[in-house]
Amino acid sequence: MNIRELDAEQQRRIAFRALLAAPFVGAGEEAFPLVRRHEPELARMATDVFGYRLHVGPTAARLVGAPTDHSARRPLRVPPASETGRKRPRDEWPCLSDRGAVLLLCILAALERGGAQTALAELARDTAAAAADCDPPIAIDFEARAERLAFADGLELLVSWGVVEHTAGSKASYRNLDAGEDEAFLTVDRRRLAALLRDPAQALVADTPVAIDTFGEGYAPTVEGARRSVAHELARRLVEDPVLLLDELDDGARTYFLGQRARIEDAVASTTGLDVERRAEGTALVTDDRALTDLPFPTRSTAKQAALLLCDALHSEARSAPEANGVVVRERVLALVRGLVAEHRPHWQRDPKDPAVVAALAADAVATLVALDLVAADPSGALRLLPLAHRFRDPALRRASQETS
Repeated sequence: MNIRELDAEQQRRIAFRALLAAPFVGAGEEAFPLVRRHEPELARMATDVFGYRLHVGPTAARLVGAPTDHSARRPLRVPPASETGRKRPRDEWPCLSDRGAVLLLCILAALERGGAQTALAELARDTAAAAADCDPPIAIDFEARAERLAFADGLELLVSWGVVEHTAGSKASYRNLDAGEDEAFLTVDRRRLAALLRDPAQALVADTPVAIDTFGEGYAPTVEGARRSVAHELARRLVEDPVLLLDELDDGARTYFLGQRARIEDAVASTTGLDVERRAEGTALVTDDRALTDLPFPTRSTAKQAALLLCDALHSEARSAPEANGVVVRERVLALVRGLVAEHRPHWQRDPKDPAVVAALAADAVATLVALDLVAADPSGALRLLPLAHRFRDPALRRASQETS
């Protein structure tokens, strides 16, 4: 069906989901006309339900708001240089390093000082100058290859967001910083830049995600202001986190949620078009596609197949040792992964007798399960199953094609 033939409520849901799915909805995207058409209603819903602010300009639209604690732990992913790499699931893209994040903020500070266009070498110089002006100063040594790679990753991320457009030259010069004939020439979308971060220098010294979010006006120091803050945090957790678990809420937030549960769930579901799945342990919002996930699961990757099968193995382990209260120690986790590698060796092409191979696959599988709120890991490496993990018991195996589903 043509998107224009949908009713207004359906159009608003499509627009809002597009705003949730990416940092920017560009003017060339299908959802952008819907955002413009329904801007007042979308802005009201964003503010009333989630505490987000909607910025709409001629080139792009963006939702702005402080992330939840869970979503703030997710790394920024840098689009791979190759077309093949970009087609891989987003969570398999390289992570922006801590140093890359610092240089990203320094690049933003340099771009704010500059004009609408810049050459790569000029941007590098301006970035170093912006870093030197910080308090305390940040030293950047572009003679070091690691520093150039971190700079290139930050710049590549801004290009992928449309904040910077690669106008001419080679992207290879991002890493070389050569001012030769193939030097990259960049055009800055200053409206997107303004909507991305108000004060990069302040963000460099921020100690919490909320401190980075300088667009917000805050909440009134009143009982009603506190209630709105809690309500917005709970609504954001429903759309930004895999699940909202009651046990993870403090006493005040838990009491408020249980008293306002139907209202909050209905408001979020109405805004997004997602389905509410309510259980005794908490609430998840679900959909039959993967449009709003940055961590698709399960998939055909070996690490995620191992994670899926490990999740089921952990269930079996918990049933066989109820006295452990669902906790599985690290040594046993490694033993379970070793058994899975031995069972699926022809397909995974890994040696179960190699401790380093088993440990690496176990680490990848556990990281996936933790990111999806399927297990919790303590500092010792022991795992505790979380309620959402029950979705993935007894997975079906297609042995004939050696694929896990």
